[in-house]
Amino acid sequence: MTRAAWDKLLQCFASDREQAAQLYEHARQRLIRYFEWNSVSPGEDYADETMNRAARRIDEGQQIDKLMSYLFGIARNVLSEARRERARAPLSLDDAQAQVHAETPEPIEPDARQICFDRCLEELTANNRDLLLDYFEGEGGGKIRSRQGIADRLSIPMNALRIRVHRIRKTLEDCIAECLQSNFARND
Repeated sequence: MTRAAWDKLLQCFASDREQAAQLYEHARQRLIRYFEWNSVSPGEDYADETMNRAARRIDEGQQIDKLMSYLFGIARNVLSEARRERARAPLSLDDAQAQVHAETPEPIEPDARQICFDRCLEELTANNRDLLLDYFEGEGGGKIRSRQGIADRLSIPMNALRIRVHRIRKTLEDCIAECLQSNFARND
C-alpha cells in the first residue's frame, strides 16, 4: 500500500489523524473477529488484506458512503476467496488425519429418553409415524410448503392437520413419559 493510499484510507475514518488511527484499529479488530468467527485464520492477515484492498480502491477514486459496510463487503469477498483457496489446497497426511479425528464424533450411549423415544415411535401406527416425521421435517419456507402438501395429500385443511399431528404428538409424549417413569422406578 502506498503512503497516499494509506492517507486517503485514514481520511475516510476521520479528518483528525489521531482519531482516524483509533477508528482504523477498532475497524481492524472487528475484521479480525469476523474472520476468526468464520474459522479463517490468521484473522490479522485477512483483515490487513481487506484494509489494503479498500485503500487501493479509495486511492483509485472509489467514493464510499458507509465505510464499515464497505469494509465488510470486501471482507466477505476475502473470506470467500480464502475458503475456495483452502478447498483447493492439498492436505498433508497429518492434517487430513487431524481433520478426520476432529470431525468424527465420539460414539455416545443413547440415554433413557432417546431409548424411550425410539420405542414409542415404533409403537405408533406406520401412517401416524410417517405423518409425524413428515410434519416436522424441513426448515423455514420448505417446512411450510411441505405441511401444505401433506394437508393437500390428505385432503384436509391445515388446521385439521395441526390438530391431528398434535394428537399424535401427545400420544408419543405420554408414551415417553410412561416409559421414563417405568425405567426410573426400576432403577430405584
